[in-house]
Amino acid sequence: MPLPPPRPADSEKPLPPAAAVPSPEILAEETACLERLTTLGVRFEPVPAITDGQCGARAPLRVLALPDGLQISPATLVCAAAEALARWTREVVAVEAARHLEAQPTRIAIGTSYECRNQNHRANGKLSEHAFANAVDISGFEFKGRKAVQIGDHPAETPEALFQNAVRTQACAYFTTVLGPGSDAAHATHLHLDVRGRGRGFRLCQ
Repeated sequence: MPLPPPRPADSEKPLPPAAAVPSPEILAEETACLERLTTLGVRFEPVPAITDGQCGARAPLRVLALPDGLQISPATLVCAAAEALARWTREVVAVEAARHLEAQPTRIAIGTSYECRNQNHRANGKLSEHAFANAVDISGFEFKGRKAVQIGDHPAETPEALFQNAVRTQACAYFTTVLGPGSDAAHATHLHLDVRGRGRGFRLCQ
């Protein structure tokens, strides 16, 4: 009996995120998310779907500015990550800057948003949430009337250390992954924030 023809290799690979067909529930939530971004005062624009091998995002946004005129380096994010970033900056970063630094934040320095790569730039292993436009790296903050604060190892109990610790700790209420100085060498100079979905609502905050 002749053997059946072999399956194409590509058919055995999972489809990239951009190729997935969204359910009506997902489409409704995305529409609601965009409306919430607008209400928050986020300035953004939709960009074409990203498809790059196993990396990608079906409905990414180019985020240009955050609530209350807070400037950022333009970031490519899905709506859920953009909303978490916007709420965190308004409800935490601005509040803690006033408390510890007596200053108003004017700009957030973004290191990386979308990037097709593995976790921690390893040659092999799991894809990073950056590969799905689901993560953002924060390298520092700028303020009106005072010097910038870069993410790093600040002397204990200084205003800079207290501010950094406060915004990092409280980020866990908005993001499902928070990594920064001390978690590992790869995150010594920035905060990695993402909204990766995990079972039972598990969050990784280090």
